[in-house]
Amino acid sequence: MSDLLQGIDAIIFDFGNVLIDLDYPRVIRKFSEVAKKNQEEIEELVVTAPVLQKFEMGMIGPDEFRTSINSLLGTNMGERQFESIWNSMLKSITKERMDKVLKIGEKFDTFILSNTNMIHEIAYEEMILEATGRFSLRDFVKEVYYSHEIGMRKPNLNCYKFVIDDIGLYASRMLFLDDRLDNVEGARRAGMKAFQILDPDNQLNEIFGLK
Repeated sequence: MSDLLQGIDAIIFDFGNVLIDLDYPRVIRKFSEVAKKNQEEIEELVVTAPVLQKFEMGMIGPDEFRTSINSLLGTNMGERQFESIWNSMLKSITKERMDKVLKIGEKFDTFILSNTNMIHEIAYEEMILEATGRFSLRDFVKEVYYSHEIGMRKPNLNCYKFVIDDIGLYASRMLFLDDRLDNVEGARRAGMKAFQILDPDNQLNEIFGLK
């Protein structure tokens, strides 16, 4: 096992691009086709939109989010078309990777902290069932913290502090794994040990001594 695990009791996984593979550009491409705008403009409108953060913090629901994105893009996407495009960033969940989470959970308390939203949660719970036969992501770890349920997002400090308090361990005894450097740095500011994951399967094997 890696030296990262010395003094660690709990592992907190990000979900996107750590446990599930994502393709953000696919959404931008599809919105670009519908809105007939260039991809750079679409990315600027959608990724930086305050409405996205509101949606990920559960402050608005799917209908209001869709209406707001339609307004930003000058489109008139219905629920089915919009959700199909929005979920197109969710590439794959593999049984092999989720089995690694279960294996890690034999030695550590495991958790998930994810910036996500209601539309994606419904979609990847279906993906989990299809890939693993288990009904929910919650079947793999002790607790799942979704931003849209707790009303806080990474890398805001209050998000990490909420999770630390809820788990009830010293922050220094937690290892946080995320693909985004800003989220890793946020966890470190909160007192956690944190590490950036860019190659999930190989890095999880190396950190936890898995085959």
